[in-house]
Amino acid sequence: MSGIYSGFRKAPLRRCAVRSVIGLALFLGAPAAGHANDSSSELSAGGLVLVKTDAISMQREDLTLSPGAVRVRYEMRNDTGHPVTLRVAFPMPEVPSDGPAGMTTSTGGHNVHIRPPTDANFMRFRVWTDGMELTPEVEVRALLPDGRDIAPALRQIGGLTLVLQPGLFMEASEKPLDDATIARLQALGAYEKVDGTAFRLPWTTRITFHLMQNFAPGVTVIEHSYRPVIGSRFIVVEGNGQIVGSGGEDPARAFCIDATTAQAIRAAAKRSKEAKDDSGAAAPLSGYTLGYILQTARNWRGPIGTFHLVLQGGAVMVDGERVGEARIMSLCTDLPLQRTGPQRFESTVRDYVPMENLRILYIVE
Repeated sequence: MSGIYSGFRKAPLRRCAVRSVIGLALFLGAPAAGHANDSSSELSAGGLVLVKTDAISMQREDLTLSPGAVRVRYEMRNDTGHPVTLRVAFPMPEVPSDGPAGMTTSTGGHNVHIRPPTDANFMRFRVWTDGMELTPEVEVRALLPDGRDIAPALRQIGGLTLVLQPGLFMEASEKPLDDATIARLQALGAYEKVDGTAFRLPWTTRITFHLMQNFAPGVTVIEHSYRPVIGSRFIVVEGNGQIVGSGGEDPARAFCIDATTAQAIRAAAKRSKEAKDDSGAAAPLSGYTLGYILQTARNWRGPIGTFHLVLQGGAVMVDGERVGEARIMSLCTDLPLQRTGPQRFESTVRDYVPMENLRILYIVE
């Protein structure tokens, strides 16, 4: 029977690190192969967005984040005394662009761990109202740098697959375009030659799920879930004990790793090294990152009455493949977290107004 050793400590500037460490020297898996430059970016999604209204307040939000699933439950309150119908939207992250160096985004995301999508619902989004699952409408936009949405024209040329797969391609790639297709794309301003050996499909694809919702007087419960696209990096403990990560980002600063969590990471690195070899070289750990946008447009009336956050460890999936169990968690937040179970932390606050987004580092041992 494995022992559980867990702790929580606030870091400076009201930021905190949490950890949940299984006290058992068990090596569960190496980093997934094919990580260009040894790191990759997560895709950060957010929650529900309403049309601006004073008719609806957010009575409660329950947010559960884990490496394998994001689940959100909202209690939306209508105190007007009569039904109110509003459009509810759920924006997804930018669809990464394909290229020789991997999947990238316009905001600097690199080597995103997904295959080029052919389905608008590549993050497996689902939504329920008062316990009944609904089929939302889907808006897919393909935006050129000048702001034009060319998605309808692209669908006529190459279907949804073309809309979902912008990027930089070599002329001899597996995505050849015939002369007629190239001419149609050029007429849209959607085809760019690059130094004679490659071409760029320069649009940015964005997906939003949405539906018209009738809010009867009282409380309407809306729930949604999706499978997150997580990032990855190597975490290394150097000879002097300093914790560094691949990809050029300082993990201690980016994820507010405190002294207690750093000690757990050093112990995990030592066990990993002993399990691998006796070379004396630094043994990298597998780190994975999950982002969640809390600061979506707060178009309802007032703050969130009760905000309940659950952070859960568990199985880490990369591109549909299980790579191990998250043993250590760390993040920056001003929320008062408490351990409520193995690899599980929770926080409940009243009259909450999110001031920053969440970004979690999971370490797989």
